[in-house]
Amino acid sequence: MLLKATLKKKSKKKAAAAAAAAIAESPEAALGVAETKTPEDDTRDYTYTELLERVYKLIRERNPEYESRKRQILPTPDISKVGSRRTMWSNFYQTTQILHRSPDHVMAFVLAELGTEGSLDQNNHLVVKGRYVAKQFEQLLKKYIVDYVTCNMCRNPDTTLTRDSVTRLHFVQCESCNSRRSVQPIKGGFHATTRGDRRKIQN
Repeated sequence: MLLKATLKKKSKKKAAAAAAAAIAESPEAALGVAETKTPEDDTRDYTYTELLERVYKLIRERNPEYESRKRQILPTPDISKVGSRRTMWSNFYQTTQILHRSPDHVMAFVLAELGTEGSLDQNNHLVVKGRYVAKQFEQLLKKYIVDYVTCNMCRNPDTTLTRDSVTRLHFVQCESCNSRRSVQPIKGGFHATTRGDRRKIQN
């Protein structure tokens, strides 16, 4: 009995010594309190990649529709010849609908850049005067998207084009970051002098 009591005393002393050592090293761990670090406690320097990943993580968490949103693919201009002096863009109207732009605005830009005349037929196909290939219209489309569609801040194509009635300026408004910028007005397309125009000048 005496031996058992002595062993119990020794074990209690060892346990007390171990507890005292644990408290000295980490009082929170000894009391069963988990150590938690707040963002303010972390003072290390983050790399650019780590910060970028954190930003995208926050965007995905706060905007669940960001990942599910699907962007429409812009079709390649369907170009065909009409006779020997005209070119037709068959899917012109579908392209303007995807860009959310007025067909008249896109047509004015194309005609001004090509320096020619053209119009929409009954099927909303763009028919221009002159012989052109699909690559030329693709380049014009890319330029139009950069100037009148894409947001300069976030590079998002989800924008709207509005015209201020007072200043008569056009503005591109981004639906994602709400940034707003003014764009240059489209100058009138080239108009070839016809016989009727010469008669008007003479009279």
